Amino acid sequence: MVGIGIILLVIEVYLALGLLFSIPFVIKGVTVIDPDGAQGTKWTFRVIIIPGIIVFWPVLLKKWINAKRNNK
Repeated sequence: MVGIGIILLVIEVYLALGLLFSIPFVIKGVTVIDPDGAQGTKWTFRVIIIPGIIVFWPVLLKKWINAKRNNK
């Protein structure tokens, strides 16, 4: 039973980090990664993509960092 508790804790931490990451990403990161596609989108679109951001936050963080690096 201790192993299951550890696994659940890791999942909880991962999802919590994803939720924290989703806030700045929805505000700023979406337009950095895809400036043409995300420019002028409504807030409803950004709310809809939050679950995906929470799950895939490490991939999106890497894309965001690479996009910022390439824009300089």
